[in-house]
Amino acid sequence: MIISLTQKFFPYLFIASAPTLFPAEYVQEFQNCFDRAPPVPFEEIQSILRKELGKPIESVYEYVDPTPLASASIAQVHGARLKGSQEDVVIKVLKPGIEDILVADLNFVYVVARIIEFLNPEISRTSL
Repeated sequence: MIISLTQKFFPYLFIASAPTLFPAEYVQEFQNCFDRAPPVPFEEIQSILRKELGKPIESVYEYVDPTPLASASIAQVHGARLKGSQEDVVIKVLKPGIEDILVADLNFVYVVARIIEFLNPEISRTSL
C-alpha cells in the first residue's frame, strides 16, 4: 500500500527517510518506497520512447524488453538491443509526470524547511 502512494507523498517519504529524524526500521521501510514501485505499463513506456526519440522505436532499437529490469518511484529500466550494432543496452525512462511532481515536492520541502528555520532559528536547513 505504501508503494502505491509514493508519488503523491514523495516529500513526506523524503523527510521520513532521513536517518537522523526517525528510528532505523522506519527509515528502511520508507527508503524501500523509492526503490520499489509498480511499473508503468509497457504501452506507456513505448509512447514516451517514441516521443523522446522523435522517431519509431524500431529505427533505434532492434528489441526493447517489455518487462522492466527495475521500477522505482521516479523511473523504470528496460533492457534493449541497439539496431545494427547488436549491442545490448539499458534504457532508463522517467515515469509520466514525474518532473512536475519532483518540482512541486522540492518546493514543498523548501517551504517546510524555511518554516522550521523561522520557528526555531537554531535549526539550520543543512542539519536536516
